[in-house]
Order: sequence, then structure tokens, then C-alpha cells
Amino acid sequence: MFNKSILALTAAALTTLMIQTPVQARDSASNVRDHRPAVERKIRDHRAPAQAQTRDHRVGKQDTVRDHRNGRKNEVVKVARKDCRAGAESLRRSGYRQIKMLDCRGTEYSYLARKHHALFGAKMNAYSGKLKVSFIGKSR
Repeated sequence: MFNKSILALTAAALTTLMIQTPVQARDSASNVRDHRPAVERKIRDHRAPAQAQTRDHRVGKQDTVRDHRNGRKNEVVKVARKDCRAGAESLRRSGYRQIKMLDCRGTEYSYLARKHHALFGAKMNAYSGKLKVSFIGKSR
């Protein structure tokens, strides 16, 4: 019987402790420190238009204009001249006949040619090879 009374007292003591423990923890919550880092939350309003930052890339705003060319300012570039016969051959491929080379000196070569019973004058740039053909008149 003595054992039953000790067991009953122990059970009663444990139940009172179990009931009081949450109450004590709730009361002592103000003394407990929270070691978690505080997180700041920013609330963004997506309805308002965002202020776009624009950069002005115009030349007038800069003090100097940058030169991206190479540093050799006094460089001489030699450009090969086309041959005078190259212009005559180009005219021949275009259908002109009886081609005469009038002037094969300078920056522009000149030619005289016939096509479809008409007389044409042609000039070719000696460096680029571009041909300009002009109608002179009917041939006899």
C-alpha cells in the first residue's frame, strides 16, 4: 500500500509540473533573447513608374573626341592603279566594239567605243575601276 501511495504522489507531482511548465514558459518569454537576424523587408510598389536613368552620349558633352585610328598619322598608303586595258576589256564584255583608248594617264582614263551604230565616250577611274559611259551621238 505504501508503494501505491508513493506512486500516486509522484504521478500527482508530475502532472502538476507538466501543467505549470507551459505557463511558466509563456510568462518568461519576455526574458528570452532571439538570436535570429532581423530581416528588413522592402515593399515595392510596381504601379508607380520607375525613374529611368538616361546617359547622354552626344559628342557635345565630352571635352575631347577620341580618335580610334592607329597612331601613325603620317602613314602613306599606296593604292595600285588599274591598267588602261582593263577598262577596254570591261567595255568589250559589255558589248561595245571598236574601242579606242584616248587617254591612259592621270586619275581617269578615257575611251571611245561604238555600240548599235552609236558612238559612246567612257571614262574609268584609274584607282577604283568605276566606269562612266555617256552617249555622244549616232555614228555614220
